[in-house]
Amino acid sequence: MRILHYPSIGEPEFFGCVAAFTGSLEGELNAAAAALRRLEGRSKGAAFAFEMALDRHRYGARIVLDRWLRLVETFGAHLSLTRRPEIVGQAKARVAAAGDVLERANRLLDGAEGYGSEVVEACLLAFRTVTGTFAEEFEETAQSAKLGPMLPESYTSAHRIFAEDLAAR
Repeated sequence: MRILHYPSIGEPEFFGCVAAFTGSLEGELNAAAAALRRLEGRSKGAAFAFEMALDRHRYGARIVLDRWLRLVETFGAHLSLTRRPEIVGQAKARVAAAGDVLERANRLLDGAEGYGSEVVEACLLAFRTVTGTFAEEFEETAQSAKLGPMLPESYTSAHRIFAEDLAAR
C-alpha cells in the first residue's frame, strides 16, 4: 500500500484514511448485498455472474478490513488525536469482530445449497452488523464531510491515496 510508505501521518491525513476506509467498506458490503438480492431464491450455479460479483465483494470487504488494520498498526501508536482516539484504540478489536461476523456469513453462504431467503437475510444482517461495528468511524466521516471544500488538502490527498490502496486487488 502506497500510504504505508509515508514516514508519518497526522490527524487530517488519518481522518482522510478513515473516510476512505468507511467508503470502501460500505461499498463492498452494499455491492455484496445487491448481488445477494439478485441471487435470492436461486440455486447455486444458476446465476454465475452474480455469484462471482458476490464473491468479489464479500472477500473484498475482508481485504478492506485487513488493509485498515495494517494502516492503524503502522501509524496508530504515533498519532496524537484530539478527537475520537478510540478509532485507533479499538481498531484491532473492531476488525476482529467484523472479520468474525464476515467469516460466519461466508461459511453460511458456502455451506448453503442455494440462496434461500433465510440465508440472504442472515447475510444482509451480518453486513449491517459489520457496518455497525464501525459506527464511530462512520460518524467521523459524516462529520468531516460537512466541511466539504474546507477540508485540508492533506485530508483529501490521504483519502484519495488510501482509497486507491483499498481498491487495488
